[in-house]
Amino acid sequence: MFGFFKSKKAPERQLNHARDLRVGDMLSVIDSFAYPDWLKGQTLKVVAVQTYQYQRSAEYEFVLESESGKVVFLQIEQDDGEEFANFSVKIQRDDVDAIFTLDEFARIFDEESLTQIETQAKPAEFERFLGQSYQQSEAPYVAYYHEQDYRGRTLPRYQDESGEVCEVIELVSPDEKHSINIEVWDGGETEVSLTLTRPLSDIVDLFPGAGS
Repeated sequence: MFGFFKSKKAPERQLNHARDLRVGDMLSVIDSFAYPDWLKGQTLKVVAVQTYQYQRSAEYEFVLESESGKVVFLQIEQDDGEEFANFSVKIQRDDVDAIFTLDEFARIFDEESLTQIETQAKPAEFERFLGQSYQQSEAPYVAYYHEQDYRGRTLPRYQDESGEVCEVIELVSPDEKHSINIEVWDGGETEVSLTLTRPLSDIVDLFPGAGS
């Protein structure tokens, strides 16, 4: 009978898989030399979840921030029954020139056939995110970007004006551990990201956000 007077405390949310991360949650990355110093062994906070919509599928991207304010993007990939963590960083035009040279990089847009490019230099800041060579994996394709989380919700109709359209070009290293992602937006604005693909088990801890 005394149980009647106990407060009804909501059960704490369980967070058992990185694909279920929400804004405010945190994760820890393994302390490994596979990562740059600012990322290895660090705990990162999810500050946004965004959606890339394709004709028959969608991908969800977690925007992570370190304690020092560094931003890295995470997508969870499944391939042949295995799961991978794709960590990405955006680079600027000067970085592209330093790593590949602008003339070499321009071939990706100029050539009709799928392009192969070589890394000319590996600046210390991006060394762990770089392979030695890359091959364009397929022809450019279209994605619709939504600055919100559509997991568990009905996606807008494909080609709906609610999303920002971009053309996506991907190049992958021979060992598939590194890739380049290029997004060309309306008006010609181009964003370039370097991606490091690692086993999902490199995410060693998950922490539900306050109030979960």
